[in-house]
Amino acid sequence: MTPLGYTYLNQYYNLLLPKLDVEVYQDPQADTEKLISYGASKRKIIPGSRKQAETSFEHMVSAIKYQGIRLHFFAAIFQKVDVKALTAFIADKPNSKYNRVIWYLYEWLTEQKLDLNDLTKGNYIQLFEDEFYYTLTNGDKDKRTRVINNAIGKKDFCPTIRKTKEVKALEDIDVYQTAYAEMQKVGDPLTADVLGRSINYLYTKETKSSNEIERETPDKHKMKRFLNAIKNVGLFELTKEKLIDLQNKIVEKNKQANDYRTDEIYVGTTIYRSAGIDEDVHYIGALAKHVPSMMEGLLKTHERLMIDSAVPALIHATAISFGEVYIHPLDDGNGRIHRYLIHDVMKQREPEHKFIIPISAAILKNQKQYDSVLETISRPILAMLDWELDSENNNKLIVHNDIDYMYRYPDYTEHVKFVYDMMNKAISNELVEEIGLLVVFDAIKGAINDLTDIPNNTLDKITSIIINGGGKVSKAKQKLVLSHIDQEKLVLIEQLSVNLIQAMKERINIDVQQLMKKE
Repeated sequence: MTPLGYTYLNQYYNLLLPKLDVEVYQDPQADTEKLISYGASKRKIIPGSRKQAETSFEHMVSAIKYQGIRLHFFAAIFQKVDVKALTAFIADKPNSKYNRVIWYLYEWLTEQKLDLNDLTKGNYIQLFEDEFYYTLTNGDKDKRTRVINNAIGKKDFCPTIRKTKEVKALEDIDVYQTAYAEMQKVGDPLTADVLGRSINYLYTKETKSSNEIERETPDKHKMKRFLNAIKNVGLFELTKEKLIDLQNKIVEKNKQANDYRTDEIYVGTTIYRSAGIDEDVHYIGALAKHVPSMMEGLLKTHERLMIDSAVPALIHATAISFGEVYIHPLDDGNGRIHRYLIHDVMKQREPEHKFIIPISAAILKNQKQYDSVLETISRPILAMLDWELDSENNNKLIVHNDIDYMYRYPDYTEHVKFVYDMMNKAISNELVEEIGLLVVFDAIKGAINDLTDIPNNTLDKITSIIINGGGKVSKAKQKLVLSHIDQEKLVLIEQLSVNLIQAMKERINIDVQQLMKKE
């Protein structure tokens, strides 16, 4: 078998790029195209009867045919390509679909023109085939190559999201509709008051969870500022100034920024050993010199997706939020801004919804899954970077090579699947659980209030005691409760409470007793 497409190009140009999930090979003995397992990855086998690619340029064509456009590959290839030979290859068949795509990609990614005459005839073609990629409805027409750039991003930052079977199955899911449907399972007691109180709690939970993911215990003022930011997502244009303003609100005063970072940055864990201090580096952000252009590209990508609106809102939110966290544009607060951006983009795209879905709470409960999806980008980057920590200069990070294309042109297909999954978990757990607890709380409190005359604060306390006991008052709390409710009425209240708690468990499969204990 001989390598084909990107597999061949990776070796030919000595790119040392991590292999793709599916590598392509041509087998002279194979009669049909097939997919085979190859360890943890796959190999697509092309039959020997098909024309064999001979030059690197023919392999570029094969790469696009069989594996689609992988921008980070082409960005790396064009740094090493023989420009004269590439020009001659395209000039031989300038109207060919694949030649035009390669021609356009070269001039777009390098901002250098090939020595070729503009095309004067022929239909326009799409850069990305919308059967396989999420694209804009109306892209940018390039008259010279007669290619329409329908990529969701810009040259400085352009993520791709492939329309795999798994993602296609998710794209039509409206997470807010799902949330509304799940909330209705609680039953008739779902009032505007209950929904409003649950939303206030969920804002707080989202704020707390986002900080806990970063393993931080912020002071009350920082928590309040982040809570206020979460409550007001979608109210402001997404700009550099807004991101910096947000960062200033959620970090310690000595870490507040007035611009993007100017030093290299890494995420890691400090390990204290008898011989000294080690840093377990998990991720390294984009080189500081590239951050302004990448962030400008990210914000322009957001603007393109807002104006075009063809890409589903949650996929849009995924691209922008994960783009920010991988670029890591600020010295501190990047992770919380990442999760804020999910809510902000969703609110900008769908402002009619009056509540948030607490995705950070779901991520906190599924940290390994979160780490795993982050590693689809972070592991290849770490493997490719040549870096060191200067122990004589406070462990300052020094990066010796530049792989900006790995940050500029990521594939977020796996991230989309993750975000949809976390949204569904947040709906079925955090959102519905909180509403179910409030409904049971209100029903038990109302029953006690009908039978007794107790001050509201005491009434809340007794209601909590009963729910904590699964519908009954524990021996330790008997004296307190019986000082306000006589034994005969308490028996009635306990019987009602047990039934309410059990009914909610059967209806939406939640244990309000355990929820109350957690809170």
